[in-house]
Amino acid sequence: MSGVNSVQSNQRIAELMVQLMAGKTLRAEKIAAKYAVSARTSQRDFAYIRRALSEYTAGDLIEEHGTYRLSRRSEETDAGMVLAMSNILLGSRALTQTELSGTLDYLSSGLSPAMQTAMHQQLTLSRGSYVPLSRSKPLLHVLREVASCITQNQRMVFTYRSSRPGETHARVHHAQPVALFFETYYFYVAMLSEEHAGYWLYRLDRIQAIQEKLPGEKLDYDERYSLQEHRNYAYLLDSGSLTRIRFRYYNYVQTALDHFPGSRVIRDYPDGSCVIEAYVKIDGAVLWLLSQGAGLRVLSPVSLVDRMRAMLQATLEQYE
Repeated sequence: MSGVNSVQSNQRIAELMVQLMAGKTLRAEKIAAKYAVSARTSQRDFAYIRRALSEYTAGDLIEEHGTYRLSRRSEETDAGMVLAMSNILLGSRALTQTELSGTLDYLSSGLSPAMQTAMHQQLTLSRGSYVPLSRSKPLLHVLREVASCITQNQRMVFTYRSSRPGETHARVHHAQPVALFFETYYFYVAMLSEEHAGYWLYRLDRIQAIQEKLPGEKLDYDERYSLQEHRNYAYLLDSGSLTRIRFRYYNYVQTALDHFPGSRVIRDYPDGSCVIEAYVKIDGAVLWLLSQGAGLRVLSPVSLVDRMRAMLQATLEQYE
């Protein structure tokens, strides 16, 4: 008979542990009634659980007014990470309202009920003011599909709606995805493209449908698309020659340094301006340089000075 009681006790403790790990708050009197045990037996069960949690540093069992809950020792850190990730996600504008809500709820699901409530309160204003992109579409499914192709070295046959002028309909593309990343409102996937005869960046939200998955190549690491190079040298557009540029900057210097990783100040002026040197993919860099207006002046190379002058002149003519 004692063996049966031991099995029942082990099963009961295991069930209690699972409920605590799931974030539930357990009331002692309800536990005693559910399992038909005395209050003393229930207290002994929770004592076993407390010792086990302590031995494996899995958290602390908190007893308050006849209730028990699990407080993970890293919960404060976890809450900080959830808050940071949630606000980054809210600022991205990339997901639909439905996908956003589901993702935010998932991020906080590992926190205690009390911490989940606090997190919900802290994000109320941000969630209420969330504005998705004007033509946002569900992305999580295609995100999973593309990630799976990368892991399994598969090629995709898919329809893609380009943003190029004149391309009004989706076209069929054949490409093998190799790198997936997020940047300035959009998810991008770098693919080895048959249509472009090399690596090309596709915007994930412009993929209309994945029609087929085929065996791809196991690409040599040295020949793969370099996401590190993209992050170091490209801004908005991953095109144009890699060029060393110098410009005098009159605004807050850290703004420019943050936009061009690896850039550096090579000269300071008494008026607070400075000369910045950076290595960039020129086409995307021009977009940022133009966005600064009179806050900067390009110094070199001469070809970039001429390009800036021509584009600014053409802009001015739009208002004549």
